[in-house]
Amino acid sequence: MDRRALKIPFTRESTPDWLCPRCRKGLLRFVPGKFHAEERKDSRDAHSHEAWDPDWIEYTYSGLLQCGNDNCGEFVANSGTGGVDIDVVIGDDGEPEQTWGDFFRPKYFQPPLRLIDLPEECPAPVSTPLQESFRLFFSSPAAASNNVRIALEALLTELGVKRFNTKNGKRIFLNLHSRISLLPPKYSELGELLLAIKWLGNAGSHADSAVTIDDVMDAYELIDHVLQELYTQKAKKAKALAKLINKKKGPKG
Repeated sequence: MDRRALKIPFTRESTPDWLCPRCRKGLLRFVPGKFHAEERKDSRDAHSHEAWDPDWIEYTYSGLLQCGNDNCGEFVANSGTGGVDIDVVIGDDGEPEQTWGDFFRPKYFQPPLRLIDLPEECPAPVSTPLQESFRLFFSSPAAASNNVRIALEALLTELGVKRFNTKNGKRIFLNLHSRISLLPPKYSELGELLLAIKWLGNAGSHADSAVTIDDVMDAYELIDHVLQELYTQKAKKAKALAKLINKKKGPKG
């Protein structure tokens, strides 16, 4: 997962290194002539304001990307927003100079980018909400984080952790924290990682959530380690990140 490629804005001349969601090898690039941006109506109307400045401009864009891997060539639809900001270019005299430039940020990919590799052995109840999280990642980090939490609940069920107790003939559902504490002994070393994912997922469940894409990428990094440990046996450690999130009881900030 290339965090920088997922965070930085791009220009018409320079596209981040987004990996093809089909082959996960080739880089996606806009098909020539298939990128289109228009200034939004409110933005156009604002030009008449006496204090108007170029950085008030807001765009909506859409485009068609294609994988550069000759053995793949997948097409991916993409759309998002844009604006104008200070850019630095090399002038005719060879010296850097400031100018206004257009910058864009993605909101949707179809098919969505695969932000982590899900092992083939990963059960569908776990992989499905993660794939939905990938779809929401750019447009709603809080919703993406909440879907990681849903995947965590499903994972605990797959690991044999009960979902409820029965008292007086009634089911009393266990909260996620309690379920993590009930991990079978053979999975106990995963407890700290799962607890950290829980804190991040909780933050995404709140109506006033300020979850960032960095927080969601933290959750992806942690659950990726867990899935690799469980379903590919390629043990990787993320204890330092987990400890920090558990200490904060939420995003590391």
